[in-house]
Amino acid sequence: MQPGTVPTTLLNALADGSCRTMDELDGCVDLTRRQISDGAGSLIMRGLLERVEVGCYRLTPNGQQAAMEGRIISSGPYRPDRGRCRAAQPNTLRQRAWNAMRMSGAFTIGDLVMAAACGVEKDPEGNLRRYLKALVNAGYLVELPVRAASSKLTSNGFKRFRLVRDTGPVAPVWRHRSKGLFDHNLGDSGEIVLCP
Repeated sequence: MQPGTVPTTLLNALADGSCRTMDELDGCVDLTRRQISDGAGSLIMRGLLERVEVGCYRLTPNGQQAAMEGRIISSGPYRPDRGRCRAAQPNTLRQRAWNAMRMSGAFTIGDLVMAAACGVEKDPEGNLRRYLKALVNAGYLVELPVRAASSKLTSNGFKRFRLVRDTGPVAPVWRHRSKGLFDHNLGDSGEIVLCP
């Protein structure tokens, strides 16, 4: 059976606008009671059918219009995407590092690893190095000209960074596919900040 066949069959069976019970529908369409119930639920979600009482269904004015037009009900979304984004994860390495960046003046990757890593991450330093690179490219961080001193004699020191674009409490998320940072703090549906 093709997707959408059940609700389309019910739509056509109720096209006269009368209220029909489950028993009446079971006798006039070649569907099981379970299929009738599921198809009715699909039509109700789309606003094409109403449940007058338990087990008794009738098309709404929109449903009668759809039946007259011969509309085929397909599976899939039945209303437009409202642009809501997935909620941010509250306790990740990058979120903890973002919190530390917001509280610090200047910091190194080592400072963030000490503040944010909890011991279960595989490579927290590499993870944060990639994240800071994305934040620098997007304009959230700047690399300071003076490095932090190192204990090794031949070392140039550690790069220091400063947060210059603090958009809010939720850490921006790096999206590899779009090559940008998704910032949950910028509006209801967030905003992509492209990284050159």
